[in-house]
Formats: sequence, structure tokens, C-alpha cells
Amino acid sequence: MIKFIILCTKVIIVAVVALLFSSCKQVFEGIKGNGNVQTEQRKISEPFTKISVSRGLEVIVEQGDVVKVEVEADENLLKHITTKVENGTLVISSDENIYSAEKEVVRVTMPTIEGLETTSGSNLSSASALKGSKMYVKSSSGSEIDVTAEFDTISSESTSGSNITLSGKALKFTSASSSGSEIEAGNLLANEVVSQSTSGSSTNVNPRVSLNAKASSGSSIEYTNTPKTIVKEETSGGSVSSL
Repeated sequence: MIKFIILCTKVIIVAVVALLFSSCKQVFEGIKGNGNVQTEQRKISEPFTKISVSRGLEVIVEQGDVVKVEVEADENLLKHITTKVENGTLVISSDENIYSAEKEVVRVTMPTIEGLETTSGSNLSSASALKGSKMYVKSSSGSEIDVTAEFDTISSESTSGSNITLSGKALKFTSASSSGSEIEAGNLLANEVVSQSTSGSSTNVNPRVSLNAKASSGSSIEYTNTPKTIVKEETSGGSVSSL
């Protein structure tokens, strides 16, 4: 019964998010790509350790010693896709609503990665395993993040029908999901896991040593491995269970 309630809640929230995006596209007609795909190198003069992407764009990130930002999109859309650094964050967006495009991909190479954030139906993935000491990932409004990572500490947050998929390794992993969103971290091996879910969201984790989990309001937290220590709290139809 609980799983049925969770599923229904997810469907309703995702449907509302999709309707909002559809309505926005109808109200703001925006621009359409001309199908002539070209590649443009962007000059970035300021340092950055974080990425924020929005407005339905796709970003592929990888680590490398030399910073590189490459935009591949329909020729008439290139001038509308913006890439600028604000307070140490590479902000990737567009100054117009793009409702149709042959391609709208931004490839980013950077040496140090500390934060990744997506919103408004955008998508971010990693070309290879990302490594470092501490990183956060955050998704909202129907966007998606899918990365492989090896960090000492990884924190994640998803909301509003968005999705985060993580694989790799971490000493400590913290997660917070809400509003019909999902965090899929079953392939992220972590010694210590602290997880919280609410409002019809779902989370899957892989704790090796300890798990502290709190699920409420029709949400669920599932763990693929039973750790040595488990502390769990279930309220208002929330569920914490092993797979």
C-alpha cells in the first residue's frame, strides 16, 4: 500500500512539472534551431570549481588540467547559449527559450570539481570518473544528473520531479530527496550514509558501515547492502527497507 501511495505521488508531481514546462513553451514561443550544427570554443578567463546548468541544456563534464568549454548547437542558437563565471560557478544557460534544436550540448573540462547543479529540465553527465575531496550535486524542476565520482564526501539534493544517479565511491554520502524526485545511489559505495526523503520521493543507497535514514510523507529509502549500524525513522507513510 505504501509503495502504491509513493508511486501515485510521484506520478502526480512529475505530471505537474511536465505540464508547467509545456505551458511555458506555449506561452513563450522562443526560438527554433536551424539544423545547421556547429561547434564553438568559449574563452573562460575566470577560475571556477562548480557548474550550474538550466533551461533544458545538456552538459557533459570531465576532469582535465586545461579548462575548456565547447558549445555544440544549431548555428543560430550559439549566440543564445550563455557561459559565464559567477562567484566561482560556471553558469550555463540561454537568453531565449529554445523549444526545438538539433543539438544543444556544452562540454566542459575542468581540473577541480566541487559542485554540480541542474534545473529546469536540463541534463548533466560525466564523461569519466570525477575525483576530489568534497562535492555536492543538486537537481530540481525535472532536471537530471548522472555522474561517476570518487570523493571523500559527497552530498546530494533532489526535488520537484528531478533525478540524480551516482556511482563510484565515497567515505561519507549524504542525501535529501523531496517532491517526487529520485536519488539513485545504489552503485555508490559509501562507508557512512545519512539519508532523508519526503513528499513521495525515493532514494537508493549502498552503505558499508553505517546508515542513518529518515523517510516521511509517502517517501522511501532503500539500501542495497546491510551495514553494521542502522538508525532509521519512518513517519507519515515513509519507508526505510533493504532491497
